[in-house]
Amino acid sequence: MLRKWPVIMAAAALLSACQAISPIFVDYNGVRRDVAEWINGQTLLTMQQKRSLAQLSRAEQALAHAENSSENDAKLALAKTRQSALHCARLHVSEAKITQLQQQVWGAERERLLQYYAQQFPRIKLDANSIKCD
Repeated sequence: MLRKWPVIMAAAALLSACQAISPIFVDYNGVRRDVAEWINGQTLLTMQQKRSLAQLSRAEQALAHAENSSENDAKLALAKTRQSALHCARLHVSEAKITQLQQQVWGAERERLLQYYAQQFPRIKLDANSIKCD
């Protein structure tokens, strides 16, 4: 039993070190700290999945401030950004995880903001080849 203890401790240290290092591989710039910590805490996700969630988070956070904007050009740009991020997220992450991310970003406002987005923003279809995923 005593011989196994150092191996167990070394394995635990490596796992926690990987968790601490993972923000290096994911760009959390523009992601709220609490949301970035939630994404980073999803230990069963790959780095690509975490990057996709971070990209979607940036787009979703911008939507929360969209009610203040009445400019159509700004709404179109935001709609394109969100559609691109949602497309990228759906390539790598389940709808359930996307919903969990939206809960983290918007909390109780999730349903209201999604309804606002559906009513106020232009419905656009993007060319999948022109979308750049993180």
